[in-house]
Amino acid sequence: MADDQRVSRIQDAIRDSVKNEQWAQADVLYCELNKAVERDAESIRHHAFAVENSGDPARAATMLRKATRLSPEDTMAILQLGSVCLSQQRHSEAEDAFRRVLEIDPDNVVGIRHLVQCLQNDTAGREEAQELLQHALELDPENAAIWIQLGAIYANDSGRFDEAERAFQRGLELAPESAAGYHNFGQVKRLRGDLEEAKVLLHRANELQPGDTNYAFSLALCYLFMEDLDAAKEWLEKSVQLDPGNNAAQVYIAFTLFLQGNIREGWEQYEFRLKLNEFKSLNYGRPRWEGTDLDGATVLLLREQGMGDNIQFIRYAKLVAEKGGKVVVFAWEQLKELFESVEGVSVVTTGMPEPKNFHRFCPLLSLPFVLGTDEDSIPGNSPYMKAPDDRIEMWREKLSEFSGFRVGLMWRGNPKHVNDRFRSSSLEEVTQLFSVPGTTFFSLMKDRPEHEADLPEGLHDLGSEFSDFADTAAAMEHLDLIISVDTSICHLAGAIGRPVWTMLAKGPDFRWGIEGDTTPWYPTMKLYRQEKLGSWDGVYQRLISDIQERVSNS
Repeated sequence: MADDQRVSRIQDAIRDSVKNEQWAQADVLYCELNKAVERDAESIRHHAFAVENSGDPARAATMLRKATRLSPEDTMAILQLGSVCLSQQRHSEAEDAFRRVLEIDPDNVVGIRHLVQCLQNDTAGREEAQELLQHALELDPENAAIWIQLGAIYANDSGRFDEAERAFQRGLELAPESAAGYHNFGQVKRLRGDLEEAKVLLHRANELQPGDTNYAFSLALCYLFMEDLDAAKEWLEKSVQLDPGNNAAQVYIAFTLFLQGNIREGWEQYEFRLKLNEFKSLNYGRPRWEGTDLDGATVLLLREQGMGDNIQFIRYAKLVAEKGGKVVVFAWEQLKELFESVEGVSVVTTGMPEPKNFHRFCPLLSLPFVLGTDEDSIPGNSPYMKAPDDRIEMWREKLSEFSGFRVGLMWRGNPKHVNDRFRSSSLEEVTQLFSVPGTTFFSLMKDRPEHEADLPEGLHDLGSEFSDFADTAAAMEHLDLIISVDTSICHLAGAIGRPVWTMLAKGPDFRWGIEGDTTPWYPTMKLYRQEKLGSWDGVYQRLISDIQERVSNS
């Protein structure tokens, strides 16, 4: 009887601990209980729940694996195991667990929703995810969470934004206090360029769930595209306050500082990018260079991010060399020959050298921070690279048959870029320029989407003949003007000192500032800014007018 009373007291204490969310205490009590009674799958599940909430998901997962061995058909234990694995980013094991649940119970709505979580971030899995959610809706058509999850699947495809909006609307009809519903709906509105509506929806999400760093971050992005920099910075800082480990928000704070003109402070803040996942392995067996005199030491400059970023910041190699160092650049093959022409560069390699071959390293986009760049010391030393003479001569001959004012066009950037939806134009839109008499237009695009494979009459294809950026630069030497959206081509034109007009979407990239039609980074560049996000109409009208003026004066 005494043992039964002891067990009962422990169980009562466990219930109190769980009720009060005293998870560590609950764990201790469960361990004490385990000495007095034989454990089964159910008791292990409850104990594992306390362990997970106390901050030890790995131990919880180990316990749940034991529970599933004791009771292989216990879908609750398998679901719990899958959820713990998902929280640990162990996506493959989580997916296996949820698929096991559906083998046992194909109509398990919770299992379906969790499996969709594993699938929805992988393009290859979205069709299955959609089918699973549609089945779940057949089982439970009034389940708001399913509707909202289905909307998130549709939102991955810009061609299905209307379906996404309908799904979110239905979800919010069923659950008008769903923070996730407002957040996801607001994200779609932002991606469609409906910033005012997006702002309203995202504010509502933050009101309903004020402690979510991601919701604050999403609202900040909306304000950034609206070019309300003070509000954007306020919400980014709130996002960081909610989660100091939100390094993406830290990086975007740097972007707002740049756009506000606080260049030096921006470079310091921008160092937070090195804490992002893509930079976590930044260890090369040598100390990082911090701007000290080099006395003949070799510095390895590391490529990072996009081609345009590397083209823009390779100009700093000269300043590094002036510190007394030998500069080795780790670059992409497409940029190798051009970078070899940059003053200060001794060696360009496309393979990562062993530590014995250099003394210090520095990421390219850290050089402005290391060297103390501010608004008055941006090195606008253009041109700072040049195509090889033989390539320039080759392209002179290729283009000799074309007369008139020669204009190179780049209307799209890398489709994988996070903001490509807004920064790119289209072939249909760019044809407006062809109305200017006395001009000859050339496509500088090496790769075009399938729906733009056929170029219209009056647009000559050069890009498909480019083998690397040295070819592109050589061809540009024989063009009178380059017109480009914000992608590597505009940087290349500026770097070699060619006249270039750059089309900027509203809420532009950090390097362009928020106003004005010139940039200290490239003296030969003129900026054309959108007046409304997603609309290039005004930009093209100004381009046509300015081309006409250039042609008449040439």
